[in-house]
Amino acid sequence: MTGRRLGNLDVLQLVGALLAAQFVFACAVKVLHGVSWQLLWFCHVSLAFAAVGCFTRSKLLKSTALTNVLVLHSLWIIDFVVGYTTGTFPFTFSAYIRDVDIWSWLASLHHLYLLPLLLWSFWRERDYPREAWLVSATLFVLVMLASRSLLSPAQNVNYAYFIPESLQICGISTLNRLPGDLYLLGLHAIANLVAFLPAALALHVVARRLQRRGNVPTANASSGVL
Repeated sequence: MTGRRLGNLDVLQLVGALLAAQFVFACAVKVLHGVSWQLLWFCHVSLAFAAVGCFTRSKLLKSTALTNVLVLHSLWIIDFVVGYTTGTFPFTFSAYIRDVDIWSWLASLHHLYLLPLLLWSFWRERDYPREAWLVSATLFVLVMLASRSLLSPAQNVNYAYFIPESLQICGISTLNRLPGDLYLLGLHAIANLVAFLPAALALHVVARRLQRRGNVPTANASSGVL
């Protein structure tokens, strides 16, 4: 039994090393292409959180990363699959893939596998820290403020300045009519109501149901919380 637990932990650290390698690779590609500012995109920040969380066995960091990407990466994957199948990207999240070189494509590869890996870790541990939603929401605020203060409207990382008209999700571009401060508040509210809060509630409910089914990992076998 102990060997099996140690084996699980080793696999988790291997996943953390894989995610860390992906993040370093993405950093190198962005720097070499002269677009290092793109590393502030929330997906890259979430990748870094997931890498550290898996490698250090931090349940909170992994759950925060999962909260960050559960809805957003699901939409990205759907957009990618539909786009490459039909030629039309319904949400335009992944449409940029058509115009990048192979290195930039590989740097974006985590959009396809990060979510499944985090769901695997969640399924194995069957637990969801309630603090994850608060950390996720706070992290989004910090990243948005950094994007707004450090970068320009032309870069518009994390849509810190405006929603592109091409983003076809339930008329979300109407937020552009709001003045600067209200725009940021509106964007944060939508991100929480559409992505982070539903993800947190769903993961909490699923975790409780999995726990009722029994065979919940012990504290020593599951990942620690920072």
